[in-house]
Order: sequence, then C-alpha cells, then structure tokens
Amino acid sequence: MLDIFFSFVKIGFFAFGGGWSVIGLIQDMVISNGWLTAEQFKEVISLAQMTPGPVLLNTATYVGLKLYGVWGAILNSFAILVAPIVFTSIFFYFREKLAKNKNLIMSLRFGITFLVFLTFQSLALKIDNVYQVILAFLTFMLFIKTKINPIYIILLSGVVGMLVL
Repeated sequence: MLDIFFSFVKIGFFAFGGGWSVIGLIQDMVISNGWLTAEQFKEVISLAQMTPGPVLLNTATYVGLKLYGVWGAILNSFAILVAPIVFTSIFFYFREKLAKNKNLIMSLRFGITFLVFLTFQSLALKIDNVYQVILAFLTFMLFIKTKINPIYIILLSGVVGMLVL
C-alpha cells in the first residue's frame, strides 16, 4: 500500500496546472505497475470527471479504493494533498520573492502546457473509431461556442455515447 502512496505523492508534486496535466503520468504509472488495465483506467477517468471535485483527487481516490478498499482511498487522497500543502506553505513563506520572479512563472507555464499536451495525446490514442472523434469534436465545440454549463455537456455526451457508440 505504501508503494502506491508514494507514487501518488510523487504525482502530486508534478500536478502544476491541475489534474489534467498529470493524467498521462497516472495512466502510465498504474498500467505499467499492473494496478489497473487500460480499460479500467478509462473507467476511472470517466468516473472522476462525473463526480464532484478535482479530477486528480477523484482519480487517486478511486485507484486507492479499487486496489485497497476504503483505507487505500483515504491514503491516496491524502497522498495527492501532500504536495499542495507543502507548496502552499512555502509560497506563503516566500510569496513576495516568488511573485517578482517572472522567469519562474514563465517556466511553470511552459511545463504545464507540455503536461496538458501529453495528457491530450495519451487520451487521443485511445480513440477507437470515427464516431468518438466526432463526439469529442462536437462536445468541444459546444463547450467553446455556447454558455451551456459543462456538466450538461458532459451528461449529454455520455448519453449520446451510450446510444451511438
């Protein structure tokens, strides 16, 4: 149980920019260690998106639950929160010096963009047919071009996916 705890602590330290920036890292970690199959990981991501809360925390909690039950879920949830607690403490201690460091801010932006791109790439490689591409494109366009609440777009795409795919 400690191996998965320390793995998620490590992931938490790389999660600049939110959970989506490290979904690819989590996917690689849980599949390469044999903790989940690729199909199970797809289910984890789907559930993490549909449940309230940050996708990274939901993913870590579900993986812990799947592997070790309730205690695994609690431990993984705490593992993800270790890094934000440490960084927030450091930030508040050095906030004035960090805010003036423009190079640090730009470096973090580039790193976050790269991690989000890796996540997009890893999820795009899982597309099985042209209908999934069309559904993803239409969902993206609804999100960008309308003011519809994203939860309704997610629910609608889920229903369409169940009916069509």
